[in-house]
Amino acid sequence: MGRIERTPAARPAAYRPEIDGLRAIAVLAVVLFHARIRSFSGGFVGVDVFLVISGYLIAQLIQRESEAGTFTLTGFYERRVRRIMPALLAMLGVSGIAAWMLLPGDFRDFGQSLTAISLFASNLLFWHQDGYFKLATEATPLLHTWSLAVEEQFYILFPALLLLARRRRWNVSMVLAGLGLASFAYGVWATQGRPEAAFYSPLSRAWEFIVGALLALPLLPAPRNRDLGDGLAALGLVAIGGAILFLSRASPFPGLNALAPVLGSALILYGTRAPRSRVAGLLRIRPLVAIGLISYSLYLWHWPMIIFGGYYAIDPSSHVKPVMALLAFPVAWLSWRFVELPFRKPRSLLSRRTLFVTTAAASGALALYGGAIVLADGLPNRFDPVVQRLSERGPAPDYGCADRPLALGDTPRCRIGGTGTRPSFILWGDSHAAVLLPALDALARRHAVSGYSAIALGCPPFVPISAREERPDQWMFGKYNRRKCAARNEQVIRFLSTVRPAAVLLAARWSVYSRGTDGIDDINRQMFEAGVQRVRALGIRIYVVQDVPTSPGADPRSLAKAQLLGATHALEAEVRPYLQRDAAFRSITASLQARGMITVIEPMDRLCDTQRCKLVDKGYPLYFDSNHLSAKGAAVVAPLFEQAMRDLAARPARDQTLGK
Repeated sequence: MGRIERTPAARPAAYRPEIDGLRAIAVLAVVLFHARIRSFSGGFVGVDVFLVISGYLIAQLIQRESEAGTFTLTGFYERRVRRIMPALLAMLGVSGIAAWMLLPGDFRDFGQSLTAISLFASNLLFWHQDGYFKLATEATPLLHTWSLAVEEQFYILFPALLLLARRRRWNVSMVLAGLGLASFAYGVWATQGRPEAAFYSPLSRAWEFIVGALLALPLLPAPRNRDLGDGLAALGLVAIGGAILFLSRASPFPGLNALAPVLGSALILYGTRAPRSRVAGLLRIRPLVAIGLISYSLYLWHWPMIIFGGYYAIDPSSHVKPVMALLAFPVAWLSWRFVELPFRKPRSLLSRRTLFVTTAAASGALALYGGAIVLADGLPNRFDPVVQRLSERGPAPDYGCADRPLALGDTPRCRIGGTGTRPSFILWGDSHAAVLLPALDALARRHAVSGYSAIALGCPPFVPISAREERPDQWMFGKYNRRKCAARNEQVIRFLSTVRPAAVLLAARWSVYSRGTDGIDDINRQMFEAGVQRVRALGIRIYVVQDVPTSPGADPRSLAKAQLLGATHALEAEVRPYLQRDAAFRSITASLQARGMITVIEPMDRLCDTQRCKLVDKGYPLYFDSNHLSAKGAAVVAPLFEQAMRDLAARPARDQTLGK
């Protein structure tokens, strides 16, 4: 099958222990990043180093066997199955048992990812969920398998591509270079507008394999000068080290930022081919090579251990993740010694046919198991009804009306309240305003009034976004940056000046938009007050909604765990820190309200007593996550808007064209 006959036999490639040393650097970077070691904020680039190494070794193997006439697709896939599947299936099997400890929602998500990785499609699943760095904070034990799925997709297509190129007598190097440039260009483009696609798509990662593959082709002779080779390899180490130290979750990736780890890896692989390379000697030191040998198992096991190990920690201390990461090393050695090695030798333990059949059966069983978990909705009856209620976030906030254009000629798809009344108010704010929409819609309908949404995720009214808020990895900040946010706010002001609604409701996570350390600095204070004056000059009444209390324990999953452990009291937010957090913004609103410029709506009146703020009402979570109200929470806060709706209902219809 796919055989190319040329010479009688292929000589095995010489083992290069420095490649295992490079593998060790890659896996240590990933493990330390997942363990939340501060100095390794860019450790996720270890995956990119792995991809370059994979491309290099796979292309080298195919090139060598093709020239010898011994290459077959069947033999290639057998080696890949022996290399990858035994340890992967072992990890998936153990994780499937351990996952019974997960709460229903997390167990349901685990079932989805288990089925996806069994089909080598987990990257496609996570692509359509939250971004990688958001999912890394969730209970997603199989998140790390996205890179294995990308590798397998590469393994399926790459050998066939090389065979086709050789049979058609194409220039293999030119074909790969062209595909690599196209992949890189797509990654750069997608990183700007479609970051999830850029991160998970094989199209944006293919160039990293191809860089390694091009190194394996006889294009460049090995450097003969040791100093030149060491200089190139040392430059590669600096590039990878710089990416690990200076990139972070906030860095757009892969795109241009992936050049450092990818080209750095290529420089090391090339430079260490020089005779008596000193950098190669450094990478060959025994501890690094030892870690490199178990790097695949270490990558497989460390992340599930971190997730499962800290799952029921109510307030996970900083040492939980590092301890679990450390424990992953002996587990990885056991996996390497007793699972990986026995299956690597051809025809040991299992013949080729038995290997394929057994692997397919095991993968299918795991996929069916995952599907059954999903169909059973995470088997909620494993827990008592109180825990079940607490663990359910309820429907996710509906952001369908966010970021819509505000031109009057558009069909009003983002109306709040009844459609038979002339809109008389605007809800303006970020995601903390968006979560109020369902409750305000019901309230407005009851009072026979209506309004429009002017919500932009991650963009507060009047207050500019500071540099530290421009975080593409956090979904709450949406697609906005400082420039776009300022333009959006001006668009809303023009809309208000044209339609002149009776009132504007302002809601946002005020304390987070700051250049200073105290919540709102003097520049933001001046801009907020100036914005209020502009709107008031239009004859529009302004209601400002204070932000809600926040707590890491407000997340429904944390509440359910605390219920199981009898520690729900430990999660409640205290009033004093809440007021201190928002003190700067509250001083602004207090001053403006005293001058009759605004009316303040205080969620604390419904959520807090004099000492503490509740996170649960009648057994249901009030928050969707640590800071966004759930649908239940918004309904609890909604009565605070009753007076505003009564006032709007009592006002005579104004002679404007709003809503036409």
